[in-house]
Amino acid sequence: MSIVDQLKLYIPKLLTQKRIVILFFALVLLFCIFFVVVYRPIGLLQPQGILSSLDYRLYSIILVLLGLVVFSVSRRSLYLVQRHVKMSLGAYFIWIGCEFLVLMVLLTVAAWYLNENPNVSWLELAGRVIIDIVALLTMPYIVTVLVFLLQQKRLEIATLTDQLQESKAVGSSDSRDEVIQFYDKGDKLVFVTKRSNVLYIEAADNYTIIHYLSGDKEDTLILHNSLKNIAETFSSQGMVRCHRGFLVNLENVKYLRKEKDGLVLEIASCERLIPVSKTYAEDVVKQFAK
Repeated sequence: MSIVDQLKLYIPKLLTQKRIVILFFALVLLFCIFFVVVYRPIGLLQPQGILSSLDYRLYSIILVLLGLVVFSVSRRSLYLVQRHVKMSLGAYFIWIGCEFLVLMVLLTVAAWYLNENPNVSWLELAGRVIIDIVALLTMPYIVTVLVFLLQQKRLEIATLTDQLQESKAVGSSDSRDEVIQFYDKGDKLVFVTKRSNVLYIEAADNYTIIHYLSGDKEDTLILHNSLKNIAETFSSQGMVRCHRGFLVNLENVKYLRKEKDGLVLEIASCERLIPVSKTYAEDVVKQFAK
């Protein structure tokens, strides 16, 4: 999958989970204290002006509180946005970049005001602040990402275990609720769910993106397997190829209608319209009419 395709993927909800955010704040605060004690306050130059009358601790507290306010407002806003709108990975990185930019500008202004050193340019002071911020945030980000990946892996294992148990329990139940299993190219079991949960499957180079229902919302999973292999595997289970890049679950198709660019499929619980190419149009219409 190309970098552009990866940036278009939705970020997992775990990434904005309160526990992850609180952990990040705690680590940032801890490293701020360590950084100031071992190294120096952010953007600190030779004491003079206002800074000469301030204790180093007070100076540090002002800048640390300013940074924490920026983070708290940004992450709270991100949490609220993520609850109502699914954010792509690219949009998430842009958000983090803007957060860093705002933090850098505010801390540079604060350091400039407190230092009052006319011999130092804004550019030099901004460079000092950027280096200090990167030094402060590198380790908290690394630890937070590792914890996030660990939680996500545990969740995937738990989900897969539940789905396997559900698969055994379903057994010979009605075919509409049959459980289907997705394997990667190495025949490793990756994902199990009821067929009715699958909305559509999208091709992405040598990978596929499974769009499925998680509760009442759409979620995605990346599978290292080709769409051609998956189409051949599930051709008898209601999965129909409608385009060289899409495979749909007819059970969840609400409408088949003609647009100016051709036929499209409207999928339940999905805002995206799936195109139908001329190559597959006749077969899709026949299957949908059954």
